Amino acid sequence: MNNLKIILGLLFAMYITSAEACRYTIREIGFSTLSKVTYVIYRVDENGAMFPNQLAAQFSESNIKPIGFHLKEDKNSAITKFVEQQQLSFPAYVLVDQDHRMIAITDAHLVDNIMSSPVQKQLLSKLPNQYASVILIEGTSKTENDLAKRTVLKACEHIENIMPNMPKQVEVGPDMIVIPSSQFDKEKVLLWSLGIEKKPEKPIAFVIYGKGRIMGEKIDYESIVKGDVYKLLSIIGADCECGLDRKWMLGYQIPLNWPKKTRQGLSDRLGFDVDNPMVLTEMSRILAIENKVPKDPDGVSFEPVVINLEEEFNDIPEIEHTEVKTAEENSNGGNTILIYSLVVFLVIISIGVIVLLKKQHR
Repeated sequence: MNNLKIILGLLFAMYITSAEACRYTIREIGFSTLSKVTYVIYRVDENGAMFPNQLAAQFSESNIKPIGFHLKEDKNSAITKFVEQQQLSFPAYVLVDQDHRMIAITDAHLVDNIMSSPVQKQLLSKLPNQYASVILIEGTSKTENDLAKRTVLKACEHIENIMPNMPKQVEVGPDMIVIPSSQFDKEKVLLWSLGIEKKPEKPIAFVIYGKGRIMGEKIDYESIVKGDVYKLLSIIGADCECGLDRKWMLGYQIPLNWPKKTRQGLSDRLGFDVDNPMVLTEMSRILAIENKVPKDPDGVSFEPVVINLEEEFNDIPEIEHTEVKTAEENSNGGNTILIYSLVVFLVIISIGVIVLLKKQHR
């Protein structure tokens, strides 16, 4: 009888695990708008707080919010002090990130300067159907640069080899995008968003996934050589883990445009719209689930975060998607799991009964 109890206990645990398993991967959650605005572009002028509507409209599908700033209204603000220190002419444009770091942007080709560098264009075209990209910023040593490149490519190849065994299939495996020293100025805003404001002596890498999100933090040369690129890449393809810190689930974003055409294509590939309110609600619930796992030795916290959906998502534009599963289809999927579990349950019960009967005959 004890054997039968053990079998039933294992079956129940297996059922609960399958029923509670997360239906999204880290990569899929990384496409969501759970953290929508990452940057603010201020138009600073002496004559009033105004941002031209036509220019502002070009940021409407990005993670950048345009705001007009009247210089004389608040002479003690950080924006005012920055403009004065930089001796900028008016109107001046200042890009500010969520940590209040600032960078001056020339008004000529403003939008392109912020969101359309060569690497940003590559990421916009690749990320919707690609596992991830590794940005490698070269240092001054060719030997170190070459070793870093080989290590990153090896990590990408390793991930591509194990992708067929991951919970969700992705069309294209990870790749490497190299930023040489000669291209530093062209990628100035992108590098600034990554915290790189001067040419590094040693190679630095960043793993980018989802909607231009950074997985973890910057990877210095020593960590690249140790294999940390592979470790970070491997997290992206996994089912979401409720105990994982939100900074890993929703990494910091680079400035990036994300037009409706890109969203539609992504929705077609995933089979659901990541900006659908019901999907966002479920993702928010996943991120807010309390988890009692202790703090990781590396300093990763497990504090749950509750998202205020009404505040966060009330201005997200709708997107048409004909392939999103209906409630009935989702119900059928749940019924299939339940039927499968019941069949397995009956088979194990039968085996247990047979074992008991054999023991009684002996």
